[in-house]
Amino acid sequence: MERNREKTQKARFRVVVDTSVLIAGAISTKGYAFDLLKLLVKGNVVNYASSRTLHEYKAKMQSKKVLKHLSMDEAMKYFEIMLTFSKRISIKKSFQKNKHIKELVKDEKDIPFLDVAYNAKAEFLITYDRRHLLKIRDKTRRFKLNSREFYILTSKEFIKEFYESNKKKKR
Repeated sequence: MERNREKTQKARFRVVVDTSVLIAGAISTKGYAFDLLKLLVKGNVVNYASSRTLHEYKAKMQSKKVLKHLSMDEAMKYFEIMLTFSKRISIKKSFQKNKHIKELVKDEKDIPFLDVAYNAKAEFLITYDRRHLLKIRDKTRRFKLNSREFYILTSKEFIKEFYESNKKKKR
């Protein structure tokens, strides 16, 4: 009974993990991206993904860039983690054809992650994409997409937020 109470007190943030974070966590077990993957496996965060973002995870994990650091088996184990521990959603509202979003983001491959964050009502989009996604957030690290607002954070920023939130809940 006590264990169940502890579990429910822990924050279960709704997140969207960008491929850059998956790759970083797979390549190095000594960083915030790997810590985030551990939280995902433990059930402390819920990652949301679409068939399109899952396809990108798989394609990038099989890329030459990743396979310089990992064997194909290791890379596919990390893809399987994302497949197993992500809640799959369908995209009802897409921003793929939205001119304003295309101009703002500058890389159309990033828009599916915004689509997932929007449709899943995620609280966080976690990325290392400094050239595109991290540039679109405001000074409070938030991004508003139509009427929905979510944070765009690096894995380090998210991990700090996660533990701060859990400290407050224990008080």
